[in-house]
Amino acid sequence: MSLIYIRQAAKNDLEQIMPIIDEAKKFLKEEGNPQWQSGYPDVETITADIDDGVAWVLIVDQKIAGYTAITYGPDPNYKKINGKWNNDLDPYVAIHRVAISDEYRGMHIYDDSVNVLTSFSVFPAQIEKLADFAAVSPAQPKNTIVPNVDLNMFEYV
Repeated sequence: MSLIYIRQAAKNDLEQIMPIIDEAKKFLKEEGNPQWQSGYPDVETITADIDDGVAWVLIVDQKIAGYTAITYGPDPNYKKINGKWNNDLDPYVAIHRVAISDEYRGMHIYDDSVNVLTSFSVFPAQIEKLADFAAVSPAQPKNTIVPNVDLNMFEYV
């Protein structure tokens, strides 16, 4: 059985994080997703995440297997969107820049992706509410994290 946990990322993790980010960029391109095809996220972005204390790494058997940034709202990225939120009153957490190493992609090393990313107990009602706060992007992303959650969380105006 593998030892799987998350911890805050440190600057000395960059050497292992950036190849995972590059693999994720390649994966998105192969999936036809236009996100992350312009150089973002780059080493400066990940360094800023680490400096801001929002960078987390997924560890599998003492090896970095994934990366994400978790910010606590209000998130400036979501102040202005092309549409309106179905729920803009409740507090929220934004999960940005989720990337998993090619070595672990598709292996379902942890079935409760949201729980491993947040280190909190997740209840069905919280999973259901996740759709209210999923990321807004120019192209509707393929939901590979929580496939049973509808990502249609905002309306175009």
